[in-house]
Amino acid sequence: MLVIILISYGGGNLRLITIPILIVSICVISACSTNPVPKTEFEFANRLAQDDLWKEAHFRWSKLLEQGKENAALYNNIAVAHEKMGEFEEAERAYRKALKLSPNNSTIKSNYDKFKRMLKQDKDKNEKNKKKKDKK
Repeated sequence: MLVIILISYGGGNLRLITIPILIVSICVISACSTNPVPKTEFEFANRLAQDDLWKEAHFRWSKLLEQGKENAALYNNIAVAHEKMGEFEEAERAYRKALKLSPNNSTIKSNYDKFKRMLKQDKDKNEKNKKKKDKK
């Protein structure tokens, strides 16, 4: 589609100048939109998590649970959100629910194993700091 622009020059003479503005605009706009619009609330929550908006992502995943859409992936994502927000007991419970629903899911197992290692490292670090403090 072409846009026709009328430009008036002195003396009342009009000249038609055609400029493919619309085509250029559409091409530029479509090239800029590389992220497709999420098709589901689950995808939208995942996108929020990718943007480190864990509280909002958690809210949306929790709403899906309230709607009866319980599944292992949902609990796994909720567990990761709790972990990222420093809510470790809640993360533990969500990981366990996810594994109960899908005990052989390698992604959930991997996330849970990383979570447990992180907790152990944190505990070891705290104990080490406590011992140093007690020596003083």
